[in-house]
Amino acid sequence: HLKKALYGLKQAPRAWYSHIDGYFMKNGFKTCPFEHTLYIKEGDQGKFFMVSLYVYDLIFTGNSTSMCDEFKRNLMCEFEMTDMGLLHFFLGIEVKQQEDGIFISQKKYANDILKRFKMKSATPLCTLMEVGLKLSKSENEESVDGIIYRILIGSLMYLTATRSNLMFAVSML
Repeated sequence: HLKKALYGLKQAPRAWYSHIDGYFMKNGFKTCPFEHTLYIKEGDQGKFFMVSLYVYDLIFTGNSTSMCDEFKRNLMCEFEMTDMGLLHFFLGIEVKQQEDGIFISQKKYANDILKRFKMKSATPLCTLMEVGLKLSKSENEESVDGIIYRILIGSLMYLTATRSNLMFAVSML
């Protein structure tokens, strides 16, 4: 029944989410009230475990190795899944896990944007936009393709996940 739902129907994502959500609830997880795809399980003595669900991908973390190992074992019994090890990339964000911390960046994503919009050879500037710039519609200016413009702005908006210094300029555009 689940396989048919997952691979043969338009409602596949809803069926998958309903199934995995039921699994988490049955196994003592609580849904975060602010992010419904974030599940949290509390253990004894301050131990905790968190799982983030994005479509068919899961990332998880916690302060208890035993809770992590138990989660992987139980999930592999319930679902056909693969443990891909430590997280390196997730949704265009590169994750580097080192002894002195976890670092995220979107360097590859930013380079892909530059390539896609033929700006790889553009000269980098320190100032993101002209100070006091007023945007206005001018009849003398060359028209811009609205679809490409929205794709570019959407790409830049996603880049602000790790580059908050871009937020004002991108939001203005």
